[in-house]
Amino acid sequence: MLDTHHLLSTDLFTFTVAGHAWLNQQWAAEVFLAGVWRAGGWDGIAVTWGLSVGAVSLFVFLACRAAGASTVSSALLTLAGYLVGVQILTMRPQLIGILLFAIIQWVVVTRRASPQRLWLVPVLTFAWANVHGSFILAFVLLGFAWLEDYAAGRATARRVATVGVVSAIATLVNPFGIRVWSYVADVVGNPTVSGRVAEWAPPSARTPIGFVFLFSVLAVFAILATSKPRASWRTVFALAFFALLGMTAIRGVVWWALAFPVLVAPSIQGALERPPTRSLLNAVFLLTLCVLLAISLPVGRGVDPASGGPDVLTFAPEDLVAATAEAVPAGTHVFTSEVYGSWTEFSAPQLPVFVDPRIELFPDQVWNDYFKVSDGREGWDKVLARWDVDVVILHPAWAGGLMAVISHDPAWRLLARTSEGVAYVRVRPLGPRS
Repeated sequence: MLDTHHLLSTDLFTFTVAGHAWLNQQWAAEVFLAGVWRAGGWDGIAVTWGLSVGAVSLFVFLACRAAGASTVSSALLTLAGYLVGVQILTMRPQLIGILLFAIIQWVVVTRRASPQRLWLVPVLTFAWANVHGSFILAFVLLGFAWLEDYAAGRATARRVATVGVVSAIATLVNPFGIRVWSYVADVVGNPTVSGRVAEWAPPSARTPIGFVFLFSVLAVFAILATSKPRASWRTVFALAFFALLGMTAIRGVVWWALAFPVLVAPSIQGALERPPTRSLLNAVFLLTLCVLLAISLPVGRGVDPASGGPDVLTFAPEDLVAATAEAVPAGTHVFTSEVYGSWTEFSAPQLPVFVDPRIELFPDQVWNDYFKVSDGREGWDKVLARWDVDVVILHPAWAGGLMAVISHDPAWRLLARTSEGVAYVRVRPLGPRS
């Protein structure tokens, strides 16, 4: 899109749905992130991520303060929310949506002190509808605010309702119009997404993120049960909604992590607050921290020798992809584990892949073939032959079944093996693609 100055609306990356229409709802986020990467490389991406997460924490903190918590309590609540949602705060379009959620939440909380600020919401919602499908949560925040003001008979209820209507119209200002709403419904209702994608599965107490999330839910409701005065039923309802959002899918945990600190803030006493003091020691400590941070930027993060990016990159099997690109001609069909699809498209765009993380783009038959091959079930080789696949790049956790059987198949030769998985090439390629 940066090269052509045109919206990408058909698939160019896979061979299973090549040329098919693609409702590229996250186009603005893609343009933004690609621009950052071109301008600053991986360091630019890392700095953008740090600034984004910092801004999210700042607006959660400000919202807690506006909701009535003391400075110290607001800081502790913000930290608690960060610890609950940190594993989801990765550099992808959803993070931009997370930042917009945090800003709108602050605007809504401060609406009585600054009613004119509510008119920022349509602008933010317009941007949100062009970067991530979670934009519908803007209306959840407005809905709870309207319910609270209407029940209390406040004049701001009408303003909130008007802002909600204007914000809904603002979401239609995008290349796809009202279809961005149906896009969200299609993704949420897609059985492949809900049943087979790990981050759309409910959190489990046996995983770190699930344990922390469930513990935080119990802790929050325990605080509400013992707090005086009692929390309103609207607060309890809002907390229950975001808790249910987190219980439905792992990726929904982050919305709970952003919302619960603000919702519970009025129930937290300011007992931890201390009178403000000025201290030379505090200033020295802050200055030292800033210096250490500046030093750590160039030396504190290792560089992955294969990808050239930071060594904290995940799902970036550059050694496997590079070996594949050297071994086969452009246009060769490559079967990759879904989590490796994006990196293959990024690093070797001349090699079309089977599927990638755009789950909703692929029909059920493609996914049935994908899982049959990944599991190494009987007939996997016939599926690959039907799709003219000459190379496979496999993740151990997502394609362990195929890894177990393909190693004994004389029709396939090991191309590369790393800690990230394996790459196999067909001994006798099926021939050039038309």
